[in-house]
Amino acid sequence: MQLQIIGLTGSFGSGCSYVARNILEPLGYKVASLSHKLREEFHTSNNNGTGPPSRLELQRFGDQRRQADGPSYFASKVFHEIDAAAKSDGTTKWVVDSIRNPAEVHRLRELLPNFFLFGVYATKDCRWQRTQQVYNRDRKAFDEDDERDTGRQSEGFGQRVEDCFTEADVVFSNDEHFTTVGNVPFGDFKGKVKSYVDLVSEPLSRRQPTLAEALMAAAYTVSQRSSCLKRKVGAVIVDGDGTIISSGFNEVPRHYRPCVDEYGKCGRAVVWDRVTDVLAQKLREWPGERDSIVQALRQEIRILDCCRALHAEENAIVSLARNGRSVPLGECTLYTTTHPCRLCANKIVNLGVKRVIYLEPYPEQEAKVILADGGVEDQFFEGISFKAYSRIYGEKK
Repeated sequence: MQLQIIGLTGSFGSGCSYVARNILEPLGYKVASLSHKLREEFHTSNNNGTGPPSRLELQRFGDQRRQADGPSYFASKVFHEIDAAAKSDGTTKWVVDSIRNPAEVHRLRELLPNFFLFGVYATKDCRWQRTQQVYNRDRKAFDEDDERDTGRQSEGFGQRVEDCFTEADVVFSNDEHFTTVGNVPFGDFKGKVKSYVDLVSEPLSRRQPTLAEALMAAAYTVSQRSSCLKRKVGAVIVDGDGTIISSGFNEVPRHYRPCVDEYGKCGRAVVWDRVTDVLAQKLREWPGERDSIVQALRQEIRILDCCRALHAEENAIVSLARNGRSVPLGECTLYTTTHPCRLCANKIVNLGVKRVIYLEPYPEQEAKVILADGGVEDQFFEGISFKAYSRIYGEKK
């Protein structure tokens, strides 16, 4: 008996549960939810609680359970549910909702060979519109929950949706507001999702990838040349026909040694260690507060300027200039495995390309404004990601 499992990940408000209940369940997929498992355990542990728990309470409880029993704890519980049902009633098609830690993805892939992860994307403004009633229009509370959800400041056992998204085999946008399940926009959205379901249901059926899928896979391939210890990023610039004319990855300038060779760790970590040591000396009147001070600084200050490397987009632009390629830049597109930062956005605007296509669940809002003001189209990538490219489009032997 071969199980066919689709996992769903995305920021809260992106519509993962909506997709599970209104699209995948009618297609014959039984729904299992990690969030449901978490809520069950929360209510069991807090049986004297009053009222529904807040998102913060659930986030903290989930972190505690994953810290105590391993980051894949809830994924293992869902697997046991799926395995038991398959043995008892023969259910083979499942959708696993609310995946929020990469260890959950890794565990499900380990246990279920036919597991494919779908990443559901919606802009932050769209997600706010969908959830503002839950937050009583308190945007600050929404932003705080959303930041915790990303996992940028989380330990390994915390919610880390940003990292889950980079593990996705299929990614697509869900920015529409559907007033009813049966209307035309919903039908179009359902058709898009179903097309991806069909692809993962029959991999290696030798359907051609889209141009965007092929070019994003190329950007990912280029990214693997990076020596960065934190994140490997790749970018390609293509002309109006989709031909690659330049590429780049995040890396230190040619005359420098990579951070791993120079320091044995990330160069930014070296900067943080130095800053922390200075603070520890200057703030001795607050003993034991070093970690909390550094955590606050990390939330308030971005130290991209302290990074020794050129970003992938910068290197692609430099490569284009160095090689003297003469192309109508107004017809060109830049594909990047993450959204450009504000510094790269400024350079992209000055370069004069037509659009940027990115794969990033939490784009920097200031950078998006810079691109928009500069007349550069800013487009989220949709389709089969580089994670599943060869699984879906490889040849049968």
